[in-house]
Amino acid sequence: TSATEATSEGRPEMFLASIPPDPTGAEAAPDEIALTHPGVFFGPTDQEYAIVTPRPDQFLGPDGQPGDVGTDLPQGISLRSRALRLLLAWGFQDPNLFFSSEIGTESQFVIYRGIQSRVQRIAPFLAYLEGPQATIHDGRVVWILDGFTSSAHYPLSSRFTVSFRRAVNYLRASVKVTVDAVTGEVRFYVVDPDDPILAAYSRVFPELFNPLSELDPELRDHLRYPKSLLTVQAGVLQAYHQETPGQFHGQEDMWTTPQETGRGTASVEYRPEYAWYRLPEATEPEFLLSTVFVPVGLQNLTAALIARSDPDVYGQLRLYEFRVEDGVPGPRQVEALIEQDPIISQQFSLWRQGGSQVWTGHLHLIPVGDRILYMEPVFLAAEEDAIPELRRFVVSDGTRVAMEETLSGALEALSGGFTPTPQGGAPDPSEETWISGDALQLLDAAEEALREGDWTGFGAALERLRQVLENAGEAVSSPSPSGSP
Repeated sequence: TSATEATSEGRPEMFLASIPPDPTGAEAAPDEIALTHPGVFFGPTDQEYAIVTPRPDQFLGPDGQPGDVGTDLPQGISLRSRALRLLLAWGFQDPNLFFSSEIGTESQFVIYRGIQSRVQRIAPFLAYLEGPQATIHDGRVVWILDGFTSSAHYPLSSRFTVSFRRAVNYLRASVKVTVDAVTGEVRFYVVDPDDPILAAYSRVFPELFNPLSELDPELRDHLRYPKSLLTVQAGVLQAYHQETPGQFHGQEDMWTTPQETGRGTASVEYRPEYAWYRLPEATEPEFLLSTVFVPVGLQNLTAALIARSDPDVYGQLRLYEFRVEDGVPGPRQVEALIEQDPIISQQFSLWRQGGSQVWTGHLHLIPVGDRILYMEPVFLAAEEDAIPELRRFVVSDGTRVAMEETLSGALEALSGGFTPTPQGGAPDPSEETWISGDALQLLDAAEEALREGDWTGFGAALERLRQVLENAGEAVSSPSPSGSP
């Protein structure tokens, strides 16, 4: 889907959809996601076996000729032996495997078609805590999966429960796994060569693991920091950010994960989410994963933990701390500010009176210079189980809020929230023209930075615009000194 466009119904603008992929929006799709091998024999859910028989009109190669096994179609178990077919029919309790006339000597029997079950059969000593990520590479779908090493016996370490597994006190996302959706080929790449547990496995299975340098650069660009690892690291940091023995012993500065509004009005724990923006010290926007903290018993923001995913900085963590005296609002405080806004609350009430379900999505916190920008999508659904439709964007700087149909419109409304009211007569036309021209230039600069994903540049332009408008307001509200009679 497009990350910046939506349909008039509030649905994602699809480039590819369904399995096998249907190029619904192929005309608008970038060339990088064109599919020449659209088959998906291996996917995220466990599936039954498949029997693949090459035919002249199927499984064609890029040149239009019949495809090759292992390149254009899966490499499975050959069914040319009737004895093997009998054993498979018995084992899978399916007589068609033996009696069907559709099965020929070139037929391939393909099993373990679920990504995680397939990878688990190869390397059961790794943990796979997250679902696979779909990418398009070389005209075909390639799945990327994180492999974790773990232990519950690391000395002098706190234990954390990860997913539905047992509690562990050692966890590293040391492996990236790729699975070809057409052929089922599985390859393991070492992301963290310093992991001692993985080093031991590598010595036992020297042919299994490949250095990350052998991963195609185009696929490497798609690697992302795993959410489950950042969640565990954030949990550890809640207590272990306290650096002095006195602080730690007295637990004087404990952090916790804030709450945010989930579906309806229920509160859920704030979760890490991916976003594309520029860090304050960076020069270009990048793909980032972030989560935030609040002090125990309070709701103001105290810190943000951000993980980087770009190839040259993959795995780097940045911790941004906020002074308590600055009173930077946390997620619940911003959501309360949104709910209390008379215009927004009135619109929500009208939707609900009309029978619609109103849901707010994840509240994104984005560093913009020395400030925090908050953004939250608003979804509508006609019924409880209906597919939600994106209808509005809400943005806030922690003091003011704005809601519009587009993100750029909401940001413009937020940045243009102050309009000076003339007092004591009409303003000087030349001064008014200078102010409006300067403000328009700054607004244009902010919009350009927004289009490029440059949140720091946007914040700088927004701050300058605020100063111009505030100075204009002070100039207008201050009475001019009267001359002597």
